[in-house]
Amino acid sequence: MEISKSTEDREKRIRAAAAVLKVIAENLQVNAVPGVIGTMREAVIRRETGNPDLYATDKHVSNIQVLRLIPKLEEKVANVNEGFERFKLAARFSTIGNLIEFDILGYNAKLDELDSQFQGVRFGIDDSDEAFRLAKLSKRVLFLTDNAGEIAFDKVLVKELKRVGLSVTVGVKSAPIMNDATRDDAIQVGLDRVADRVMVTGEACVGLLFDNTSPEFRQALGESDLIVAKGMGHYETMTERDWTQPVLHLLVAKCRPVAANLGIEKGQGAIYLRRPKL
Repeated sequence: MEISKSTEDREKRIRAAAAVLKVIAENLQVNAVPGVIGTMREAVIRRETGNPDLYATDKHVSNIQVLRLIPKLEEKVANVNEGFERFKLAARFSTIGNLIEFDILGYNAKLDELDSQFQGVRFGIDDSDEAFRLAKLSKRVLFLTDNAGEIAFDKVLVKELKRVGLSVTVGVKSAPIMNDATRDDAIQVGLDRVADRVMVTGEACVGLLFDNTSPEFRQALGESDLIVAKGMGHYETMTERDWTQPVLHLLVAKCRPVAANLGIEKGQGAIYLRRPKL
């Protein structure tokens, strides 16, 4: 699907498909990390088709359409007086924003039906209470974004984290990969005006591959007291590593393997706090 979207040139499509099959055959093992394989796949498609950002239009449209919903969500949060309830509602909005995803087998985002889709999301895991207590004890949070469009929902949660008293650094991808958010997307939705800092990770990958990140990003990571990680890609890659900080995963399980790993149903949301191992 991505190859067809990348180019109309039939020969390029064939070469790209062959190259993708080759890289999968050479790297697919029982213990392979989906995010690593996915990153290799995306690099091959970009190289063989010559298309550096096949989701450029989708991302721009996602940002515009979601921004129209944000004032209503912010109003709902503002109408809640108690601190924890505000945080919980904002975290749920941010999580439900993870519905925005393209080209997943058996799943398709419907941007024109987002408002109604929100009503149907149930939460299989909700660690909001523990996450809120931890946030109040923290000083710095690193917020790892996932998809364009979705990052407009993240603004609502970033504002609440700021309200708690946290310094918030937002991490975005250094270059386009799938429909993941880049600095341009963050600026388009105004996330740079809400967070203390927007920085690139130093990589263009599915999720977070620590060894590929920049020294500057690693410093910000090391200085953070709490990591908020959006989406399935971050869950798939970051659970392969032990972190010294707690990691708050916010996602909608849009595929069965991730849902099964979390112990929830496909389509359910998760606000899942992972404590560091002692």
